[in-house]
Amino acid sequence: MSPTVNISDVTSVNQYASSTGAILSIKSVVSSISVRFPAFLTDFSQTFDATWNTEDVFGRMDPIATYQNTKRTMSLSFDVPAGSVGEAKKNLHRTQNLVKMVYPVYSNIGGNNILSKPPLVRIRFANLIKGSVDSINDVDPEVPLAMAEAAQPTTSTSGLLGWISGLNWSPDLEMGMFTQNKQFYPKTIKISFSFNVLHETTLNQAPPNLNSWPFGA
Repeated sequence: MSPTVNISDVTSVNQYASSTGAILSIKSVVSSISVRFPAFLTDFSQTFDATWNTEDVFGRMDPIATYQNTKRTMSLSFDVPAGSVGEAKKNLHRTQNLVKMVYPVYSNIGGNNILSKPPLVRIRFANLIKGSVDSINDVDPEVPLAMAEAAQPTTSTSGLLGWISGLNWSPDLEMGMFTQNKQFYPKTIKISFSFNVLHETTLNQAPPNLNSWPFGA
């Protein structure tokens, strides 16, 4: 059984996340922004949707079907708690960096802002969200969250590549807020979003091509 963790105790939350590897890591591909959260997920699902083109033929009971592609999407929701005003400030900073990752990068060319890079990100969560060629143990769970915030991925395949859509940021108003210098810092922030996966390799179900993909089992 998993130990009971008081999410208002930031120290025990971080210790539990580090010791178990329950850390959600999100890194922008087009900038230096990265964030890591203790992943106490409140909702997590993945959809693998195969698309077929079908054509009905006169006198045939079943349509003629031609495979087109398979799309993979995820839905994630998690809470970001704070036990002190200092941690609440850090959480607000982390979540505002996450919000930035849904915006692109523009380059100034001749005095005009030209879209140069779309807002792609990489996401990693233990063995359940990982790149196609990641090993399960290539993220050291002993690295403290504060130290890992500025860490760069060791390889270009660290985490799944894709884009975030439908990002929802909301403070838990029932939990209240810290106040300091006429500024408000939520005690708990609720985050939810969809993640659209971009496949970087050709996925072939014939053995041994996929090996332990996608969950490392």
